Amino acid sequence: MNEKLNIVAVTWQTPITGGGGLRAYRSLKEYVKYFNTHLFITWRVWNNKALLQKSTKYLYELKSCGVRFAGFSFISGRTLRFLKVFGRRILETSTLLLPQLMRVKVGLSKFDAIIALHEDWDVVYVGHALARSFNIPSIVFLHNPPFFGSNKRVSNILKAITLWRMLQSSNVIERYLLKVEASTTIKGGHFIGKKRYEEILQGYTAVIGISKATAVEMGGAWPSKMIYFDPGVSLDEEDMETIRSIKERVKEKEAYAVFGGRPTAEKGVAEALVSFKIISKHLPKLKLIITGRIEPKTLLYINRACKKLDIEDKVVITGFVPREKRFEIVAKARLMLYPSHVDAFPYAVLESLHLGTPVVAYKIPALEIYYGKSPGVELVEEGDIEALTVKAIDVLEKGVETVEPPKIKSWKEIMNEEIEMIRKIALK
Repeated sequence: MNEKLNIVAVTWQTPITGGGGLRAYRSLKEYVKYFNTHLFITWRVWNNKALLQKSTKYLYELKSCGVRFAGFSFISGRTLRFLKVFGRRILETSTLLLPQLMRVKVGLSKFDAIIALHEDWDVVYVGHALARSFNIPSIVFLHNPPFFGSNKRVSNILKAITLWRMLQSSNVIERYLLKVEASTTIKGGHFIGKKRYEEILQGYTAVIGISKATAVEMGGAWPSKMIYFDPGVSLDEEDMETIRSIKERVKEKEAYAVFGGRPTAEKGVAEALVSFKIISKHLPKLKLIITGRIEPKTLLYINRACKKLDIEDKVVITGFVPREKRFEIVAKARLMLYPSHVDAFPYAVLESLHLGTPVVAYKIPALEIYYGKSPGVELVEEGDIEALTVKAIDVLEKGVETVEPPKIKSWKEIMNEEIEMIRKIALK
């Protein structure tokens, strides 16, 4: 029997951070069956006590499965405190400009391959740095595109972030300053980010997209340079069993819609709130439910936006709920609003369709490629809040004939493909 390869997986995400974290967690649990798997955690967790505490449960579960701890990166406390004063985007742009701010600690050992599990800059940079240090093959998995080939897509994301900023402002001067700040950080960050990412990605042995949409979004020569799954995301057997159980006991829809993504500007939370304000005028008994882990500062912003839009009594924020409970909430919803601007293959939409809940979303590549022909999914042009609202009201009032998920590979098939891919690249 062949000796297991030693791999180091670099991540910062866990299931509480979203679909990418859930996929990474499940991948690691599969990796240990075939490789001696070591985990490297980046500064986003290591420098965030609250996130580290909430992630501890999953880290212990991975340890109990056989995942070993390899090391971590961090930013010095004084530097981090200083940069945080200027906001998250300035902090992230600073690590792009000065990646040496991220200090790396790793146990000395012999490894056969490095696997960076996300497209976040700290993960991509550290994965590359470790591979160079050990002089071994390296693989990076890109979930969402780290940059966009289309200027129109960047512009639409900027508009979404600007709208979110506007909902936080209280006067004309503040609105102007927030608009300038959004434009500067997004456009500047994208320009710097694209240049930095392309330099680092060229150094990886293999760049793997989680879906075809990731390669399409990056544009240029990347669709031909990359390997990509089509798609590399699916629900596992545990999820499918939970969904079957919930569908057996949930027989009726209730008077609410659910927001499908994380409550961030890139996921369209501002557009969802603006749209729902108009929807609620047509359907005054309807409520909007937002689920998921929300930082206190973000919760404050959402409440402020709801108050400004005069819908604070119609929006219910649950915070983090167990996965089964979230499935139940989605199953009882009459509609999922999903005006996301950034995605590769959204779990939320797949879950919603399996649970029999229709979805209204923007026509971005990830949605158009994989859900464009799915019964129960209605797509409108990205950024068109009026079209989003009209389509949502239409679905809420008239319903849809059928709701069906797309036919895709099983999680087991995807993981078999992924394991074989890693093995081949590591042995090059």
